[in-house]
Amino acid sequence: MNLRDFRIGWRLLLQQPAYSAVVIGGLAIGFAACFLLFGFVEFCLNFNSAIPDNDRVVVVKQRINVFPRPEWQTRAFLPLRDVAIASGLVSEASIAKELESPLRAGNELRALDLQVVDPAFRTMFGIAALQGDLNAALTQPDGLALTRTAAHKLFGANPAIGQAVTIDGTVLQVRALMPDPPANSSQQYEALVGTGSSAWPERETAISKWGRGTVYMKLKPGASMQALTALLQEASEKSPINQRVKNGPMGKGLNGRNVADISLLPLRDAYFDEGLANSRAGEQYGRRGSVFGMAAGGFLILLLAAINYVNLATVRTLRRQREIGIRKLLGASAARLVRQFLSEAALTSVLAAAAGLVLAWLLLPTFSDLMNRPLTGMFTPLRCLIALAFGLFIGMCAGAYPAWLAQHALPGPALAGRGNSETAAGLWVRRVLTVLQFSSAMALSATALAVGWQTYFASHATPGFDPARLLVLNLPSYGEDKQAAVAFMEQVARLPRVEGVASISEAVGRDGMKLTNTVTTRDGREIPLEGKNVSANWFELVRLKALHGRLYTAAQDVDYSKVPRVVVNTAAALALGYASPQDAVGQVVPGGMEIIGVAPDVRFQGLHQPSKAVVYFVRPGGVVMVRTGDSLETAYAAIEPVWRRHFPNAIMEMKTQQAVLEERYGTEKRLIRILAATSLIAITLAAFGIYVLSAYSVQRSRREIVMRKLHGAGRVDIALMMGREFSALVGAGALIGLPLAAVAIQRYLAEYTEHAPIGAWTLAAALAMALLVALLATTRHTVTALRMSPAQALRD
Repeated sequence: MNLRDFRIGWRLLLQQPAYSAVVIGGLAIGFAACFLLFGFVEFCLNFNSAIPDNDRVVVVKQRINVFPRPEWQTRAFLPLRDVAIASGLVSEASIAKELESPLRAGNELRALDLQVVDPAFRTMFGIAALQGDLNAALTQPDGLALTRTAAHKLFGANPAIGQAVTIDGTVLQVRALMPDPPANSSQQYEALVGTGSSAWPERETAISKWGRGTVYMKLKPGASMQALTALLQEASEKSPINQRVKNGPMGKGLNGRNVADISLLPLRDAYFDEGLANSRAGEQYGRRGSVFGMAAGGFLILLLAAINYVNLATVRTLRRQREIGIRKLLGASAARLVRQFLSEAALTSVLAAAAGLVLAWLLLPTFSDLMNRPLTGMFTPLRCLIALAFGLFIGMCAGAYPAWLAQHALPGPALAGRGNSETAAGLWVRRVLTVLQFSSAMALSATALAVGWQTYFASHATPGFDPARLLVLNLPSYGEDKQAAVAFMEQVARLPRVEGVASISEAVGRDGMKLTNTVTTRDGREIPLEGKNVSANWFELVRLKALHGRLYTAAQDVDYSKVPRVVVNTAAALALGYASPQDAVGQVVPGGMEIIGVAPDVRFQGLHQPSKAVVYFVRPGGVVMVRTGDSLETAYAAIEPVWRRHFPNAIMEMKTQQAVLEERYGTEKRLIRILAATSLIAITLAAFGIYVLSAYSVQRSRREIVMRKLHGAGRVDIALMMGREFSALVGAGALIGLPLAAVAIQRYLAEYTEHAPIGAWTLAAALAMALLVALLATTRHTVTALRMSPAQALRD
């Protein structure tokens, strides 16, 4: 290949702008999807790769078996750090515990990801200070280390080193500036303080009372992970907190199991850990099958785009038979023709790769949001060069078949007009590929419609009460001033247009807090029940009526912490052994707990799971619910000054109850967008494919078309002739894709306790869309067939 070959290819692209736009546009979409998906796959496969010796740096996993829903978490007992160090099996160990207190710089409060760590955290994670002394920041009581992003949030362009920051009334000094942690790292942070920091109020009791947090350890070379796990498991079971649980009512239901299971997980493998992926924090982790499926999807999309290019280039090569024949008669060698066609394909592919890079760069923020991963660092000069080189390789591969056709074209038949067709096998290959493209497009589209409709239905289904005009805000969980919370709620209740204020331990729709209560059944068994702490007026605020007995009211009920009177839901009444929920009313279960009423089911877990057994206690809760006639913005403006008076060192975050309910379906909403984007790509590629097929069909059937015209066929007859083939292809695609979509939809709906009235309309809509796309894609060449001149066609 030489420069002259590329110049000829460039002129051909300029001479046929429609062809060029279709070819480059189709390939660019394929390249863009491929680049984005491969970037995501690389992000996942290289998780924690920046941590030195990430196969020896391990995190402690813990699963507490007395919880109603035990699951693996990377939160474990903090004293396990000291057990590991004493074992001699680790060279370093560190805790990492989040502090929820915001940071104040000047008059501004900022919520940052602030972590308490040991000085060893610095070397274990390979953190080198950009400025200042990181070791001093983590060892001195008033030290603080900030990442570059955190420093910009707090101080803008001003130097951060030496600046004073206040955390809940404690003054710290910025002693080090760090780089931001890699986006694909398990441990994220914006600010670090040491375990001896004066800003950590639990520093005296976190270890002695066996508090929980993240515990990291670095194994010595050759150390046995199994031996260390056994030591940590033994220390966990002998801990005072686990001994109390094992010897108490909860321990009776363990049946010989550990109170808490302990496991060690190398950070190299943390992202793909199955136990963590199945937990409530599962969105932070991945599954190897899904990630490799993304890689396969990227290859498939690029393959389909490349096949479309090959098909369109083949049609164009067949149309250039006379040009090829003349060039051969004038002495052009087969190698010269192959070089020319490969140059044209390489030029087209590199241009498409460049356009794909630009498109991928524009779509990166949206794609990052879809994947729920920070992928902003994907585009580097080296990766862009690799992408262009990959585009060149794809072009050479895609141009091989058109070059082969050009090489084997015979001058005589080509000049006589008899060399403009290919074998029947080649035609059937094109048809099969088009059918597969349309089946994929219809399957994805139907599934996307079903998932979208079910998600809308689930997010707007009643949670068991009317969420309208209810606002939700969290009280500062790190504070212990209960009087401030009570005074805050009383003053908010007196604001204009506020109809009521109540508290609950966790907002309906969230699932982060576990309050487990051991209750004795009628037959003497000890069972764990999930508890909810509510204020006495909570049921009145959310306007729930008792199914049986009565619910709490502000006029009758006080704090029953000593002689508990409780409200249960239907599932809890049955779990306690009563034949019917109404039989539980007025009963005193062993242990002195009196059941005063049965409440309607509240969907704390949404529609993903049936209602769990729940017992309600009149106790202070950390979430405030406000019923008001004002909008969110107006209510915020009225409540925020009251908040500042009572909680000057905390940031108020307030949402509508409906928004909190919809948060639970964030994963589903991202899935909808992923399916919609994938469907759009599949539909676009299918449109390009049938566009190519229609172009070839007109080229192949030109003589048949003009003969029909000469024998009296009208425009309608010609249009029907062209449409029959393409409607048959779409129909064949529907027979393959729609049953697959129906199966996928049923499997998806099986994850919900209630289904939206979906029926078959999603399948019908996908079929109608495919027919419309096929009609639009084939219109241009159908019009060409209708306008074809018999005299010109017979001469050709």
